[in-house]
Amino acid sequence: MALLLAAPLPPVQPATDLLRADTNRDGVLTAADDQRAGRPIMLANLDDDQSRCPKAPSTGRFSDQALAVCNDAADDQVNGARDLRDLAPLEIRPARGTGRLLPDRPDKARVFIQREGRFVPLGNDPIELSRGARLAVEARDVVRDPAAWSGQVTLTLAVDGRRDQLTFQVAPVLFQHDLMPLRRAVVANTSPPAGLESAPRPTGNKSASLPGEAEYRRDLRKALDAEGLRQPFVEWPAGGDQWLGDMYKTAYMSLPGPGGTEHRMTVNLRSPAVPPEPPSRDRPLRDASRPVFTLLRGPDVAGIQEFDPARIDTPEDNLFYGSASSTGNFGTIPPTPEYPLGRIVYGGAGKFRPDDWFTRMLKAQGHQDPLMVDTTWLGVGHLDEFLHFVPADNRQGWVAVVADPALGWRLLHTVAGDQLLVQGVDPAKTDHPGLTVKQALELPELIDGTRIATAGVARALKQLGLTEQQIVRVPALFKKLEIPAGYPRDNLTVTALPDAANGISTGTGAYLAPRQHGPRKNGRDVYEHAVEQALGRVGVRTRWVEDWDYAHHVGTAGGELHCVTNVERDLRGTARWWD
Repeated sequence: MALLLAAPLPPVQPATDLLRADTNRDGVLTAADDQRAGRPIMLANLDDDQSRCPKAPSTGRFSDQALAVCNDAADDQVNGARDLRDLAPLEIRPARGTGRLLPDRPDKARVFIQREGRFVPLGNDPIELSRGARLAVEARDVVRDPAAWSGQVTLTLAVDGRRDQLTFQVAPVLFQHDLMPLRRAVVANTSPPAGLESAPRPTGNKSASLPGEAEYRRDLRKALDAEGLRQPFVEWPAGGDQWLGDMYKTAYMSLPGPGGTEHRMTVNLRSPAVPPEPPSRDRPLRDASRPVFTLLRGPDVAGIQEFDPARIDTPEDNLFYGSASSTGNFGTIPPTPEYPLGRIVYGGAGKFRPDDWFTRMLKAQGHQDPLMVDTTWLGVGHLDEFLHFVPADNRQGWVAVVADPALGWRLLHTVAGDQLLVQGVDPAKTDHPGLTVKQALELPELIDGTRIATAGVARALKQLGLTEQQIVRVPALFKKLEIPAGYPRDNLTVTALPDAANGISTGTGAYLAPRQHGPRKNGRDVYEHAVEQALGRVGVRTRWVEDWDYAHHVGTAGGELHCVTNVERDLRGTARWWD
């Protein structure tokens, strides 16, 4: 499409006050907006309101870049009434003559004008002003690099040598947090190949194909049903890559709606993790993260992809440090007086840190000031291995659920030493078949793991600024990993028993935790009893989900419930960020 260059505009004259936008941010255009109390807000129109974006070309597969660029802002049309609601209203008041309205960054915003009952792109055409004009503005992207774009677009109306200007601000992308009520769980459909675009839309009725998958699904369904959360699972085509918590993070954008409401758009941020052996050069990200676009993108649901393409050519760094970019390494500290929308937190230190382009984008949103804490003592290095948040009956309304290695170690001293450390699991599926509690207390890998993890948790809590009044400690048993020669990271730990801190808050007063399989006292699992007591003191119910075979005992480091489950949360309780 040819670029139309307008003639230079005349020098700025006193404002004609012809432009009217929602400057008081109440969702409607009225005379009160003429006071211009603030900047009007525009939304990055990155959803697909008419579900028109193709999942695949006629042959082959889209590149990651081609898959990500289709959205409602990619065309010059208003895609139906629903799409119109994503646009910011703008009016030109009646005046004599004609005028031209031009954005200073046409690559970042598009203006539509209503003509003959429909909205069409304005372009560089003159506007007849005798009856005024009704317009709508869409942002074409979010802020990714503030050095390239601040998120502001100034519209200039030129009329007979005079000018009026309004500057719009794009809405920020904000992470959801764990206090929001859960709507639906997103789980791996391990039957079709990962991210397969041509696969039929999965249903909730499928047969499990991985060890332990049926038990995990059974218990997860039971736990959600018990909380009244009966929506069917969202089935994510993942193949054997069941780590759904690492595929994407859910956020949202919003702008003012009528009557003090928010008009929200869900935004799913694709993980920027580049595996050491990517599927192909034009598909460098995990195949199992493609459903951000092929499954979830749709009406009022956007997908965003941002990563440093130079990482495609650093396979060794991706092998050693790439896990830091998985979205299981990102969380949100719930709202506080200092951060009323919550604060993004992620793990890393030194070379082990998430993709710089991705974190630059998060920081550029300007409201949740991302904080990095040291997770380099963890084998996988993810924040969710020791930290989660739940609503609580206390002054601040929430607590952090924190893995406590010292508590886990102390509990072993309270039980009979001749019983098995791991209960209710086929001994062949444990690291040390037949290991007793007494033997475990003498095992160097557990002694060292407890020491390393205790120091790591203490360091992270200090960086987070969380006090004992803000946390609930749950027992965890860590072991030190045996590191192969030449590996650049050392003193790494994973959990020997399922990690209770690696769970999911339902937002309804319950916490879903992986079943512990720990030693018993008086007929009860001492780890499960300790978790239930700790959470119960702040009014939180614990619901157990089996994940030993499906997550915990998989590969070298494994994972837990949060690693294999993603969630959609109810956004209706969000605070209006513009306030």
